[in-house]
Amino acid sequence: MASFVAALARVLIGAAVVVAVVLLGPGLVLDTPQPAPPRSDAIVVISGDEQMARFLEGVNLYQRGLGQFLVFSGAAYDNGTSNADVMRDLAVKRGVPDRAILEEPFGEDTWGNAVHTRQVLEAHNLHSAILVTSPYHARRAKITFDAAYHGTGIELMVHAAPDSQWRKLSWWQQPETRRLTFTELQKLGYIVATGQYH
Repeated sequence: MASFVAALARVLIGAAVVVAVVLLGPGLVLDTPQPAPPRSDAIVVISGDEQMARFLEGVNLYQRGLGQFLVFSGAAYDNGTSNADVMRDLAVKRGVPDRAILEEPFGEDTWGNAVHTRQVLEAHNLHSAILVTSPYHARRAKITFDAAYHGTGIELMVHAAPDSQWRKLSWWQQPETRRLTFTELQKLGYIVATGQYH
C-alpha cells in the first residue's frame, strides 16, 4: 500500500510539473527580464499593437526623461500614412516637441524595424536606445534587434509596455492571447531553426 501511495504521488507530481511547463513555459520564454530602463540616447517604439500600449509607454519614458529622442518605426499597411507618421502626430499632440521625434516609416516587420532604426540611430550619432515593444514580442525583438545592430556599438535594451490582455502567467485564458503566444512561438522557432529573421 505504501509503495502504491508513493507511486501515485510521483505520478501526480509529474503531471503537475508537465502542466506547469505547458502553461507557464511559453510565457516565460517569450517575455524577458524587465530591469528599470536606464537613460538612453533614444527610445525606439515599433508599431504593431492595436491598443497603442507601445506608443503610450514610449511617450511615458520620454516624458520621464529617459531618452533624448523618440524614434517611431512602422510602415503603412494600406499604402497610406505610415504608422510612424501616425505616432509622430499623436506624440506632438501629447506635448512631445517635434524636434525630439525621429521617424522610420519603412519597417514592415521586426527585422525591417531593426534594420531601419539602426540606420536612423547611426545617422544621428546615437549610441544607446530603449526598445519598446509588447511583452509577448520582447524575446524575438531582442534577438532580432541584436542581430541587426551587431557591430554598431549601439547599446540596446528591451522594455515591454504594459499589455491590457497578455500576461506571461495566464496567456492561455483568452483566444486572442493564445493566438499571439502561438504565433510568437512559431516565429521564434523559425529564427532558432533557420537563423533567418524575415
